[in-house]
Amino acid sequence: MAAWAAVTLSRAAAQCLWARGPGVRVALPRFLPAFQPEPPGCSPCGGRTLHLTAEVLAGHNKWSKVRHIKGPKDTERSRIFSKLSLSIRLAVKEGGPNPEFNSHLASILEVCRSKHMPKATMEAALKMEKTKDIYLLYEGRGPGGSSLLIEALSNSSSKCYSDVRHILNKNGGMMAEGARHSFDKKGVIVVGVEDKEKKAVNLERALELAIEAGAEDVKEIEDEEETNVFKFICDASSLHQVRKKLDSLGLCSVSCMLEFIPNTKVRLADPDLEQAAHLIQALGNHDDVIHVYDNIE
Repeated sequence: MAAWAAVTLSRAAAQCLWARGPGVRVALPRFLPAFQPEPPGCSPCGGRTLHLTAEVLAGHNKWSKVRHIKGPKDTERSRIFSKLSLSIRLAVKEGGPNPEFNSHLASILEVCRSKHMPKATMEAALKMEKTKDIYLLYEGRGPGGSSLLIEALSNSSSKCYSDVRHILNKNGGMMAEGARHSFDKKGVIVVGVEDKEKKAVNLERALELAIEAGAEDVKEIEDEEETNVFKFICDASSLHQVRKKLDSLGLCSVSCMLEFIPNTKVRLADPDLEQAAHLIQALGNHDDVIHVYDNIE
């Protein structure tokens, strides 16, 4: 069993507090009496539940260490730009090439600029709006019974399907219906760990701001460039509202996207973890794959 942990929060933040595993879960009360810390094992208070998770920093779980297999920096940078180009094409396909009328595209272009993606590369992706791209979402099973969702954009659905199935079969996975039920589509706002005044924001403060902004979950993670960031997760319909509120509260948002978030997680043995990492890398290296979501703990 994981050790119990206590976190001091403001009166408005919580009445009942407990922690299991890598994160801290706080149940918000319907009213706000004076804060009285409850002992481990207290029953949840009524009202909305918000999670506060330090997946990498506090947990140091093995999956966070092996999931991103790093290659040469130039190769990794090129791969990131390739996936961002696919995201631009998908956003244009769904909402048009004008970021003023396409908030999804505007957000992706912000991410591109934050990653120092060349302007010419962004413009080339924007000009590909007339290609006959098809959005594809494949369901799969990975090592150890893990669930995978593979997002892709391709002008040949049959070839893409065949390629993805081959990669899965070769690396301990398979195409499998039902994996979609392990995920919920949520709004995700990625925020830097420093506010607009360059002051550090800790997990406790992130929780307070999440409550005020209407988010459901907060996670502190490392991004692909090994930079610490917060992920605020909210209902898909309130994505832009929560993002604006977080910005107004002094945080610096990096991106604002819809993502598939696992609602159930599986814990894998070490050999399965390594095989899953290689499988996800192999899928991600395919030219048509935008993103691979997993439910591995």
